Amino acid sequence: MRPHHGRAAAYHLLLVVLAVFGCDPLRLDAADGFPQFTWERVPLYAHVGIGDGLKNEQYEFLADRFPIVTFTGGVTRSSVEATIAAAAKTIKERRPGTKVLFYWSADMPKHQWAHSIATYPADGYLSAKKNGKDSLQFDVRRADVREWWAGVAGKAVREYGCDGIFVDGLTAGVKNGPWSAMFGAKQAAEMDRSVFEMIQRTRETMGPDAIIVFNPLHGFDAKRERLGEEYLPVTDGAMVDDFDRGAKIVRQSPEYLANTIETMRKAAQSGKIVIFKGWPQFTWRTDPEFMKRPHEEQHRLASEQILFPLACFLVGAEKHCYFCYTWGWNPEHGTFDWYPEFDKKLGEPRGPATREGWTYRREFAHASVFVDLEAKKATIDWK
Repeated sequence: MRPHHGRAAAYHLLLVVLAVFGCDPLRLDAADGFPQFTWERVPLYAHVGIGDGLKNEQYEFLADRFPIVTFTGGVTRSSVEATIAAAAKTIKERRPGTKVLFYWSADMPKHQWAHSIATYPADGYLSAKKNGKDSLQFDVRRADVREWWAGVAGKAVREYGCDGIFVDGLTAGVKNGPWSAMFGAKQAAEMDRSVFEMIQRTRETMGPDAIIVFNPLHGFDAKRERLGEEYLPVTDGAMVDDFDRGAKIVRQSPEYLANTIETMRKAAQSGKIVIFKGWPQFTWRTDPEFMKRPHEEQHRLASEQILFPLACFLVGAEKHCYFCYTWGWNPEHGTFDWYPEFDKKLGEPRGPATREGWTYRREFAHASVFVDLEAKKATIDWK
């Protein structure tokens, strides 16, 4: 457990001062609690389902290689709160500076939180159809629901030893988003406003140096609207989770890819953490038959396909941008695989990327990066 009492008192006083002078207290971030960042090699992030617990060598692998890690539920029939608490303790004993985030959904309950869900307010769910199936959603318009949600996040920091939360589904209330489809635009807008209140309360509950990272943050093109930027002022960062995902099924336009890279760059330049989720051309969801193949074959193909997403990350990356490369979220989906590119010296960027049409070039101390978004080709020349 990390002591927050002194900082919390100072934080509440600061909120009062900001309110008096007309400043927005939601724009505070956890900059002093951010993970250590270095350009020495590709900065990495891990996001993995913990299930009923990982092996000791897997915790060591995470602690030694990733400055920031999120644990989600994974394949388990039990509640994962205690498992995540034990994992956070194990990782921090090996490397105290590693930041561990607790996966926490803003829109709906999930089986992995049985312990927390047991304390959920009575009659606090909304029921609706989602993708043709019955779905329960948190009624975040209720103050007791928001207080419960913030309370679980507070426990993640104070009792489970985590450094903050990874919030999935934070954007459910955006225009034309999931809540609009379920409940109509008017109610969705009410729920979305309540989400901002919930995040403010969560910040107070967790403490000022805790981290809030949300998902998703997306780019845009003529067919897709930008997504997530309005939540950046009240959080510490976001995950870009769909860059070129499912490339064999849905081809994203060069415009969308370019605007996603720019969205990452802008968010990071404003002082936010950005997780760039790179994918091989296969995923656990889109290629179920390939998932039956030997793991070595999956890793070999992922190794052949890492260059494009990694180069795209590098042309837009700023301080506190982190690269994540797997084909799913469970341990067997690539979290514990390694790539030669991750051992190469990178060094600081010599400046921002230069762009000509859909092509980018960027120089680092030990690498020259080239990307062609239209041809979906890239090169990284390591020096």
